[in-house]
Amino acid sequence: MSMKKLPLFLMASLLILSLASCGKKNASGNHDSKTLYLAWKNFNEKKDADSCRSFIAELEKFEPESFDAYPELHAQTNEQIEICRDASEKILSMIESGECDDLLIYDEGRKINLSMLSYLYNQNYVLEETHQKIFDYFVWLLAAIIITSVILIFLNAREVKKRDKIIYNSEQFLRHSIEVQEAERKRISQELHDTVAQSMRYVSLLAENLLDKAAAEKIISTQNQNIEDIRKLCYNLTPPAISAEDMIGALELLAGKIFNGTGDNFDLRIVAEDTVDFSVWSDVQLMSMYRIIQEAFQNIQKHAHASEVTVLFRKDTDGRLKIIISDDGIGMSEDMVEQINGGIFSNIKDLHFGIRNIVERVQLLGGSVVYRSEADCGTQIMVVL
Repeated sequence: MSMKKLPLFLMASLLILSLASCGKKNASGNHDSKTLYLAWKNFNEKKDADSCRSFIAELEKFEPESFDAYPELHAQTNEQIEICRDASEKILSMIESGECDDLLIYDEGRKINLSMLSYLYNQNYVLEETHQKIFDYFVWLLAAIIITSVILIFLNAREVKKRDKIIYNSEQFLRHSIEVQEAERKRISQELHDTVAQSMRYVSLLAENLLDKAAAEKIISTQNQNIEDIRKLCYNLTPPAISAEDMIGALELLAGKIFNGTGDNFDLRIVAEDTVDFSVWSDVQLMSMYRIIQEAFQNIQKHAHASEVTVLFRKDTDGRLKIIISDDGIGMSEDMVEQINGGIFSNIKDLHFGIRNIVERVQLLGGSVVYRSEADCGTQIMVVL
């Protein structure tokens, strides 16, 4: 076999060796398979002794580190490299002596080719085992992620269920408390109407028989005023049934009774925008809205010293109902507003019960309430349902 045919035995194996081990370095860190391939390519082009020596020198440096973890394969690979080295030296010897035996060159080239194929087989084995380890690691990692996710989902679901149960129980307790309040209001109203008011009327009848007419007139006048006050109190305790059609009218009537006697300069406005539809709310929910506004009116009448009160019903872009109650009274301090919005009512003695009642009823309707106020600048209550 001639020198021109020699690369046919080695080119494919060395190219595969180059691609399989490209970028890998031996223990010294000064050599890689690409350098070996370039040395062989140079020898193939020049076909002289110097290029063959360079190839042999690079071959001697080549110690693939990919088999370090496999002692048996590492020994086999070193043996294969040694076979390549011996075969290349024989080829060099023939070149230097000028005795090119085609059969001998063929045999030596075949040894190199088989050694390279054996190396490739070992390299493929290492790669497959490495891939299998990576795959096993990935499977275990994926299984761990799935198991962890299932556990987290289970724990989260349990916490959500527990939280929902707490919220449900809280809402049930709140609803029960409000139902008890309404029942107690009705009972007290009935008691006032059937006992106290009737007793006052009887006292007025007795006063008519007094000889001192001036004293009788004073007693009768006082009793009539007391009876009127009781009637107002009974109305506030048990207003007539609230429906969607008469919601605004009922609030105007309520405001007239609460703010009666405030003065001619007092201005009250209750407005519902056209987009507001009270019919989507049940009578029980409308009663809660009524009570919210009632509590606000009573706080304004007792503490705000306002001359103007506005109630606005409007629908926001999200379809929620907004109730904005504002007055031009003396307002509240920043610290008080912060406590109210933070749910702290114990330090607000004068407004404690009324504000708590507002907040609880808003929560029962699934909404939120925010107070805005400054001293001498009035107060605004924003309810979103």
